[in-house]
Amino acid sequence: VISGKLYAGPEVDIWSCGVILYALLCGTLPFDDEHVPTLFRKIKSGIFPIPEYLNKTVVSLLCSMLQVDPMKRASIEDV
Repeated sequence: VISGKLYAGPEVDIWSCGVILYALLCGTLPFDDEHVPTLFRKIKSGIFPIPEYLNKTVVSLLCSMLQVDPMKRASIEDV
């Protein structure tokens, strides 16, 4: 949606669920900035902080859900 492309259905929903899961586990959003263009750049880069207290399985799940490329993103079956 941010990239100006059409809504990709389940892939976008998985990404949104990844943001929510990250917020629940970490108490903050994976992408944040007061300057909207900078926020969009952060989202498009797919780089987000990974707290040390998260175990490898959770980190793997979050990374697969927040994958920038919708074709490489986790499916609902994966989650």
